[in-house]
Amino acid sequence: MSILGARKINVMESDTIAEGSVISFHDINYVVETRKFPFSKPTKKVVLENMTGCFKPGLNAILGPTGGGKSSLLDVLAGRKEKTGLTGNILIDGLEQPDNFKCMSGYVVQDDIIMGTLTVRENLMFSANLRLPKTTPDKQKAERVNGVMEDLNITHVADSKVGTQFTRGISGGERKRTNIGMELIVNSSILFLDEPTTGLDASTANTVLELLHNISRKGKTIIFSIHQPRFSIFKLFDRMMLLSKGLPVYHGPSSEAALYFADIGYQCEPMNNPPDFFLDVIIGDSTTVSSVENGSAVASGTSKDPEAVTVDYRARSIIFNNKYLNSTWAQKVREETSDIFTEYKKKKDSGQKTKLQSIDFATGFLTQIYYLSQRALKNVVRDLAAAVMQMVVMTIFALLIGAIFFDLPKDEVKGVQNRVGAFFFFVMTQAFINFSAIEIFIRERVIFQHENVSGFYRTSSYFLSKVFCDLLPLRALPLIVFALIVYYMLGLEDTAGKFFFFLLTLYLTSVSCCAICLAMSATFETLAIANIATSLIFVIMTLFSGMLANIESIADWLEWLKYFSLMRFCLQGLLINEFEGQYYTKNENGTDVLTKAGESYLKEQEIDFGTDWNRWVNIVALASISVGYFTIGYIQLRRMKKLK
Repeated sequence: MSILGARKINVMESDTIAEGSVISFHDINYVVETRKFPFSKPTKKVVLENMTGCFKPGLNAILGPTGGGKSSLLDVLAGRKEKTGLTGNILIDGLEQPDNFKCMSGYVVQDDIIMGTLTVRENLMFSANLRLPKTTPDKQKAERVNGVMEDLNITHVADSKVGTQFTRGISGGERKRTNIGMELIVNSSILFLDEPTTGLDASTANTVLELLHNISRKGKTIIFSIHQPRFSIFKLFDRMMLLSKGLPVYHGPSSEAALYFADIGYQCEPMNNPPDFFLDVIIGDSTTVSSVENGSAVASGTSKDPEAVTVDYRARSIIFNNKYLNSTWAQKVREETSDIFTEYKKKKDSGQKTKLQSIDFATGFLTQIYYLSQRALKNVVRDLAAAVMQMVVMTIFALLIGAIFFDLPKDEVKGVQNRVGAFFFFVMTQAFINFSAIEIFIRERVIFQHENVSGFYRTSSYFLSKVFCDLLPLRALPLIVFALIVYYMLGLEDTAGKFFFFLLTLYLTSVSCCAICLAMSATFETLAIANIATSLIFVIMTLFSGMLANIESIADWLEWLKYFSLMRFCLQGLLINEFEGQYYTKNENGTDVLTKAGESYLKEQEIDFGTDWNRWVNIVALASISVGYFTIGYIQLRRMKKLK
């Protein structure tokens, strides 16, 4: 190890670290199955192999080339990988991870996923209200939020909106620190961060890591993946693990990494950035020639053949892994982790407690709904563009329909035909005006996945808050305006009972359309596919509405689809409401004769009428369709893949 010129990197001297949690991992292997095509035979891919190590309070970095396994190891340690294909043991302070460890630790994802319409303080208070124990007084929550903002140096933007893609907000560095603050609120002893410097300029990245360094001195174990840090960031690290093709090639104090590479024959020049040098050596791009392996498989140089480069890279990774495993640094790690695991086995064999106590959600179901609803309403109020556009479009449609069908006559032919045409247009308007609801879960999918996995709230709480504070209210007011305009411009039956039945029918139609859009939004990840699926459902429902083809003339093996057509039930409800008991005029030899042409039309279409149930059965059917698709949406939300 005493190579001439080998240097030990001086870490920041500030620097006593308070006691905190130790996370150790023992013989971790992670294998996934991949397919080239949907129905092709799966092949196994080794993502992590023989990973053993230990992270202590302080800054712990996981470095490596792209595809080296950094994020995979981070997610495995954080309990955010599916258990399939994962073997080995992960211990927290010598005890097994509980199944919901991801709810007990903090995890900052690579992309900033916070609600842009809320202020920095409101986002942090949202985290505090849902993740701190329900017995915590509001004053103490506010103090915790203020303390986190001071630690992260974001007090000056506390009351500024974070910003969305359409509205300007705080800077990228301030967004990143707010994202970190959301996890620091719970004051967990372990914090994970996936590429915390991604998207930040060099100065801002340095500021973020300095803040994390200061926080780690308080006894917090901070573990993060990072690709190629500058030297000023690298010297903040306490420990590091260097990966290549899922294999460890160094694990130990970051200040000794250059000494290790010098010991195996790779000298880092004084003016070279150590992390850049390490990666160059691993992937074979270094211009530094090995002083101990003349011409061996690890010698510098790259192949022009892409396949050869891949083979060389894998071969180099194995050789560097073997060198590390035979080093004194690996020996120290084995001794350290062996002591921890031996103590764990003793406890397990003697029947002592060997698993950390798991925690449930910090707050109750109703409390979660309250704060989620509060956030949803703020989001709607502060992002009025969609709501205003919904109102404007519905008003324009209403005026257009009112102008076309203005003051409908009670003529036997024109009166009936125009009413049927207008009602069909009403139904189609409700179907396609609600396409905007498809965005509901697609737009917030990433936020929901992260917050749900991190233990902010239950899936049911989120779902109900979106339905009752976002979907339903946004559709109610525009629909009332629409109904008032068209009902009286068209001159439909002027009784309160019939108007409110008309309004209820249209509203339930709108809700049913929303429920379908919501179900597709929860099922598909991309807006385009969700749009296609929703359009297909609406087209099929329209075909079986009874307007374009007589239901009784449809083939028997397809006729059952009529029971799933919301257009059919809406049309039937509107037609019965308007035609039942009403007289229309028919000119016979210059004399107007009263006929029940509307009821005749209902008979022709084989629509049952004459009793209250014949009318209200359509309301029940629409409500059932709404509940059915809302249920599908909820099930799909629960089934949504939240772990990587």
